[in-house]
Amino acid sequence: MKRTRRTKNARSIGLARVSKLILQVLVLLSFLCLQGSCSDTQAASEKLESVASFGNGVLYHVGRIKAIQLNGTYKQMGRQYGRLLSADMRGMYNEIINQYTVNKIISSRSQLDDFSKNLFQLYPQRFQSLAQGISETSGLKLAELATINEFFDYILYRGPGTPAAPESKAHCSGIAVWGDYTGQGPLVMGRNFDFPNFYKKFDPYLVVVVFNPTDGSRPSAILAYAGQIGAVQAFNDAGLVIENNDGSNSGDKARFFGQRIPFLIKGLEMSLDCSSLDGLDAAMKSYRIQYPLLFNVAGPDRAYCYEMTTYDVKRRGGEQDGLLVGVNHFLSPGWPTPPPDPQSYTEDSKLRHHNLVRLAEKFKGKIDAGQMMAILDIPKESGGPTPSDTNPLGANIYRFVAVPKQLKLWIKVPDYMDWTRIDLDQLFHSGNAGQ
Repeated sequence: MKRTRRTKNARSIGLARVSKLILQVLVLLSFLCLQGSCSDTQAASEKLESVASFGNGVLYHVGRIKAIQLNGTYKQMGRQYGRLLSADMRGMYNEIINQYTVNKIISSRSQLDDFSKNLFQLYPQRFQSLAQGISETSGLKLAELATINEFFDYILYRGPGTPAAPESKAHCSGIAVWGDYTGQGPLVMGRNFDFPNFYKKFDPYLVVVVFNPTDGSRPSAILAYAGQIGAVQAFNDAGLVIENNDGSNSGDKARFFGQRIPFLIKGLEMSLDCSSLDGLDAAMKSYRIQYPLLFNVAGPDRAYCYEMTTYDVKRRGGEQDGLLVGVNHFLSPGWPTPPPDPQSYTEDSKLRHHNLVRLAEKFKGKIDAGQMMAILDIPKESGGPTPSDTNPLGANIYRFVAVPKQLKLWIKVPDYMDWTRIDLDQLFHSGNAGQ
């Protein structure tokens, strides 16, 4: 009888110890999840959650960002886009008018409307069909849609009678690494989009738009604002990534807004039409732009920077084999010496370039998507590329990291959304004809 009691007591003590150990493990796992180290929690936050559909178009939520998958002809894709994001498009349009008025970018709505319509009419026919479809189902007039698509160009355009835009001279940083820098892993590309702080008001309207055309074009995606057709970055299913940065301190003062195809739509056009980095190279060299820019482009295994003025294009490779950094100043030989910059724009660009090269060398051999995110998260004041919210030269509005070979994309919107993964490979596919 005593032996039985001792056995029961031993079992009770053993069970208590096991329970205590399990509790400690659960507490530890909870702590790790709170620190962002729990892979199950991370995977759940990145799941594509279907929330609505129209025709063959589907709207997803991925964390706090929306992704919309469009399938069919350009008219059909436009109708899907307009119906599924009509409220976002209306909100974006109203916020543009409000912010551009409050920040004295425009003195009247007609200034922006007239400028936008002038550029919008230059879009190639397939994008005109897309816009027509959007207008039919969103409730937005084509003129309002034009404003959503060209409000960004307007802040770059400073023609007669245009109020001065806010002083913002930190217009983006780009970096791509491969080969020895990734330890022979896949190429990784990172990009900061920096602009006036008030652009943060547009955060709720950021969306990943995926086009799956039935005309034989490449499935392509853009990170844009609701209602936009073109954007400052594009991705396709061949593993091509295109992003552009301001190059206005190149010394080229010519502007051809309203006379040449806008660069926002040109980026998507090249993404739809190009199946290889060599093909994209030819398209880049053939383009006559309306405003000086740097295009950083990447494929699955290499990257280039195209320094573009309104009269010439020069392609350069990396700073070293396996490393490409493109910010806001030109590095190719042969460009005329730009005039002195009293606002230290060039010096700021050189600092960000220096910081990115130094960080790439520091982590050489170990740079994957996670490490690239960590690099972009370093403030400029601490030796990184990213301006703070209070930086007078401009704030970081959003940033992305892409692994083209895997068709993976991570997006961060400071103070709105932490790094969130979008699996483009799940969104790229051929669709059937839809509404």
